[in-house]
Amino acid sequence: MSSFAIDQIQAVVCDFDGTLAHTQIDFAQMRSRTVELIKTWGLWQATMDQGLYVLELIEVAEDRLAADPFRRSQFRREADAVLEDVEIGFCAKGSPFPGIPDALMDLANAGMRIGIITRNCRRAVEAFLARHPLYFDLLLTRDDVPAVKPDRGHLLAALEVLHVAPDHALLVGDHRTDIECGQAAGAFTCGVLTDRTTREQFADYGADLVAADLAVVARFLLSGDTSELIACSPRRSL
Repeated sequence: MSSFAIDQIQAVVCDFDGTLAHTQIDFAQMRSRTVELIKTWGLWQATMDQGLYVLELIEVAEDRLAADPFRRSQFRREADAVLEDVEIGFCAKGSPFPGIPDALMDLANAGMRIGIITRNCRRAVEAFLARHPLYFDLLLTRDDVPAVKPDRGHLLAALEVLHVAPDHALLVGDHRTDIECGQAAGAFTCGVLTDRTTREQFADYGADLVAADLAVVARFLLSGDTSELIACSPRRSL
């Protein structure tokens, strides 16, 4: 535990869906509608469905139209519309997880910078935040960056605006992409448990911390109390 110098953490950057917000976005529906669109455009290949996330699936299909910029742009607009339709519909019914608003304010009051980075679209997140205000210093959605998580650029872009070095930041998320993004950027990482990712999976991904939720993470950072953490195995000392 001594190698994790919590007093040097200056920024906590959080994923949105599944970490801060309970939106229950139907990713299976999003994927099936995206695949249907790709097939309608005649761009589908069997190799495209080998473990790709939806956004990456769209990029592969989009690249097949590289020789026709007009059709490529049109396809991308239609694909984005499919994603936004699903995201906005589910975010409209979502709510913050218990304790999240207070946890974010407690971290901010302690002097930490708060960022949110998400693969969701800005319209969906802003609609959610209009109904359920949360404290943050910076929000970067997929609409705001050239490449999204797990690309390290998503986190590095946030930290640049927050004026915090990666090795003084903690990225908190509920998915493998969060851990991979944080590691690639040189930040500490924390996995929060949902029905999608287990403690064992986060251990395999190499997360430095595992906790039930962000509220537990906040209490750990503010008090040093490790009793609520599920796991703590930092890879290096700050």
